[in-house]
Amino acid sequence: MSLEWNETETVFWANQYESPSEAIVTAIAAKESVTETSLPPLYNQIDPDALDTLVAGQTNDDIQISFTYSGYTVRVRDSETIEITPT
Repeated sequence: MSLEWNETETVFWANQYESPSEAIVTAIAAKESVTETSLPPLYNQIDPDALDTLVAGQTNDDIQISFTYSGYTVRVRDSETIEITPT
């Protein structure tokens, strides 16, 4: 997985081998320079399985899911794009 951060600290993700819920935790852990297990469980904010199911195969802007997690606003627009910005 490659992470690209711009000046507003937004990450865009696309990786067919990792679920969106896994990518969110991986990206925030990388940004914070901590291990993934040191972050609070994602399921405290959103059901990871439901998130992955909702965006599975979506490749357009027909869906958008937003929530906060570990000090970031997470916006999932499709199965290939996740935006993460500090809250």
